[in-house]
Amino acid sequence: MAFHEAMNRIRQSDTAPLYIGGLEVSRPETAEAFFQQQTDAIFLFDASGTIIYFNEQLPDMLGYSAETLYEHFAVFNPPDQIEAVTAFFTRALSGETVHYTAQGLHADQHRVTLKITNMPVEQDGQVIGVYGVARDITREKQLEEDVSSIRSQLELTEQIPELVVFHFDVNTQTIEFSPALLHFLGLSEVDATTLDQEQLFSRIHPRDFDPLRFEMERLIAGEKERFEMEVSLLTADDTYQLLRLKAFHRPHHPDHLSVVLYDLSEVDEARRQLVTERAQAREIYEAVNAAISQIDLFSGRILFHSQGFLHIFEELPQDLMLSREWLFERLDVRDHAAMKQFIRRLVDGQAGTIQYRLHFPDGRVKWIEDQQIPIFQLDGTIAYTNSIMHDITLQKAYEEQLRQLALRDAVTHLPNRQALIETIDAWQEKNQSFFVLTVSFNRIAEINNAFGHGSGDQWLQGTAALLQQTKPDETFLGHLGGDEYALLVPTSYKQDVTTCAEALLDLSETPISIEPYALFARISVGVSRYPEDSTDAVELLKHSYTALRRSRRENHSTMHHYASNLDIDYYRRYRLEQDLHYAIERDQLFLEYQPKVDSWTGKIVGLEALIRWQHPEWGRIPPNDFIPLAEESALHVAIGDWVVETACRSMQHWKATGAELVPISVNVSPKRFLIPGFEHHIERMLSTYQLAPELLELEITEAALIMDDPMTSRTLEYVSRIGVRIALDDFGKGYSSMVYLQRYPINVIKIDRQFATHITDDSKAQAIVKSILYMAGEFNLTVVAEGIETLRQLDTFRTLNCPSIQGYLFSHPVQADVMESFLLREILYPIEACSLSSDTVPRFSVSGKVRMLTHHTQSFELPFSDIEAHRTSTRALYFSTKTSLPLSDATFEIRLSEGLQLVTCTVTITGQQDEQYIGEYTNPTEAEQIMRFFQSLRYRP
Repeated sequence: MAFHEAMNRIRQSDTAPLYIGGLEVSRPETAEAFFQQQTDAIFLFDASGTIIYFNEQLPDMLGYSAETLYEHFAVFNPPDQIEAVTAFFTRALSGETVHYTAQGLHADQHRVTLKITNMPVEQDGQVIGVYGVARDITREKQLEEDVSSIRSQLELTEQIPELVVFHFDVNTQTIEFSPALLHFLGLSEVDATTLDQEQLFSRIHPRDFDPLRFEMERLIAGEKERFEMEVSLLTADDTYQLLRLKAFHRPHHPDHLSVVLYDLSEVDEARRQLVTERAQAREIYEAVNAAISQIDLFSGRILFHSQGFLHIFEELPQDLMLSREWLFERLDVRDHAAMKQFIRRLVDGQAGTIQYRLHFPDGRVKWIEDQQIPIFQLDGTIAYTNSIMHDITLQKAYEEQLRQLALRDAVTHLPNRQALIETIDAWQEKNQSFFVLTVSFNRIAEINNAFGHGSGDQWLQGTAALLQQTKPDETFLGHLGGDEYALLVPTSYKQDVTTCAEALLDLSETPISIEPYALFARISVGVSRYPEDSTDAVELLKHSYTALRRSRRENHSTMHHYASNLDIDYYRRYRLEQDLHYAIERDQLFLEYQPKVDSWTGKIVGLEALIRWQHPEWGRIPPNDFIPLAEESALHVAIGDWVVETACRSMQHWKATGAELVPISVNVSPKRFLIPGFEHHIERMLSTYQLAPELLELEITEAALIMDDPMTSRTLEYVSRIGVRIALDDFGKGYSSMVYLQRYPINVIKIDRQFATHITDDSKAQAIVKSILYMAGEFNLTVVAEGIETLRQLDTFRTLNCPSIQGYLFSHPVQADVMESFLLREILYPIEACSLSSDTVPRFSVSGKVRMLTHHTQSFELPFSDIEAHRTSTRALYFSTKTSLPLSDATFEIRLSEGLQLVTCTVTITGQQDEQYIGEYTNPTEAEQIMRFFQSLRYRP
């Protein structure tokens, strides 16, 4: 291809000028003659690196025919040069002119050394190809190397006295002495002119003379090309020195012989030292506590082994062939796969370390750590591997002891959570069905706060010991954290799991000693099942703990089984915890008030402010659901202060309407007393709303006092001095309340509602209440009985002379405007609740399942929960469930079944009516199916 044709092939425009290395080429068609006259090789690459033009010198230089040169430049470079040449080509493509030396591959496969220049070919500011010039400098390079070799030889012979070189001319029988030889013989350069062959041979020891002459004659006769032997030569100090002599024909000079003498004295010393070091190395090999060996990786032959090899394996394989069969017979089956992978890595040339177990006929097991390092030959193949093996059986035993310690709780000495998970996995591998019981004693936090962590540790040890004594032998007991534990109960247990759980609940009646106290616990139990609830150990514990949280909501010891609806409850708790942070600012919290009345006259003598939360999605949230959430964070401070201010504001409003004010009590979290400033907030609210201090009453529980914190004591003393009343709630429910009446400024005690439940028929309850009333009279305390719901209960408390009553018999908690009318009325009358008998109200329901699909923009895959569907219309399905569901921005899948019939629909909840959810259909077709399903059923009276 002509030069201008090649340029036309890569150019981008017919009019824009071309530039080679910055020089403009205006007429490429006239440049052909210039390139052909050059003595250097000229060539042109396109942007991919393919040769598209060259002059006549390039085929001559590389030995290829012109037709075969239109290839990528990599074809004409040795493999080890391609990367470097490509880098220079890339630089030229980026616009740089580069000069470099590289080797080309001649057609007969020998290498030629080229001095190359690459220039960018540009048009319109873009590089479209590369222009190259190459000169063959192979001969020049070889001459440089020859000169360098000669200089190195001369320097070597002059600078290294141990190396003696001289040359012997066979024709002239003359010797060309090197300076080192003269120095070795103790001769000057003047002496060298008179030194002949006979004089040199006379310095050779007689015993070596004839063998040396014989070999020299054979070398001169051409019977051999070279020989070497040891000779003793008389030196300058008239002593014989042992030398190694090598003689050979000089290259390119067949009539000249070159003789090299090496001083063997140091070689002998090195040999002796080597023998000594080998002996020392063997002593080390035998003494070191390791097995050192060299093994041919492919044949399995043991090339070398120390005594430690026998210490580990206790025998040697036959013919020292360490075959895989011999090794794997002794290897633990659990380590076979790891060993096979380790051997594959060694064959690939990768060093590594492996730990494995060896079994012995007497039942012993040894742990071995084996480090293998492949040693390579010059051609890159593996010659052998160096192996260093250690017996780490004791180390593994220590590690196992540490692991067992890590699986034990330091305080209770019970297996910890990790041990529980490993045990669950082990039971699952045996295909053994079982229950997981999570047990909580529910007091560790308040004990740590009240008495310190030392007492908390006593509590943990006491609860752990109690469980150890109570649990059946077939069960596995572990410690989860705090005073929470888990029991694994196999289904093969002789009694059912309910019996086991009830035995745990009975522990709430057993006192646990913490010097000098004897405390009782409220036991909560959660139960999950394998494999029904999950086949994952962590998830089984999680489900059991989810059921435990449900049990904790009760104010007495109880048990709950895990059910799928608890997952929705957990999601609901999560959403409530998030939304509670904004409940005050979004005006979702409000107060209801329940009156306290004189037991004989019905006159309102006080009020209790009760906080409520109307959630826009989940409806009315019970206080027991969100108050614990507030106390788990710092929200209880803001909420508690809001309650005080809202109650004061309501009293100010009632006062303006002319109502007679009565003391209003607010419940205070025990944690609120631990934060400074509460007493000043109360003072500020009383001053802001211009209220007398005796109109405000703080209700506290035994939990606030059991901590016996100085901050609590100071706050109560302060507010009592300014006239605020203190009421002790749930009196009689705890076990040490009497002490608090003496220690703290209590004005009011409220008898716990559990006494009202049994007061009419339980003489013991009546006796306790009578004792409380007598004590209150002696201490000049006001008494209020809570939870009065029937006239019989009221009559009993009247008989016992209880002065004040609070309960549904007189009023449910009501909103502020209703309470305003009550205060204006001043007197309430008892109205006992009644309900229609069940046979007067037609009942209908069909069982079904519900699960939440979406909430807001989030999708879910929650399990189904149980529902009862009661009626349907063309727009909505009415159903009830024990699971709380969000009232907006959520979709649900519902499945109803009766006999062999099964229908499904998707609904959104739009509200509640008569404690039933109203689920509006999202698909009219599904609504028709549900209606036909209901029409096929019969009402059951």
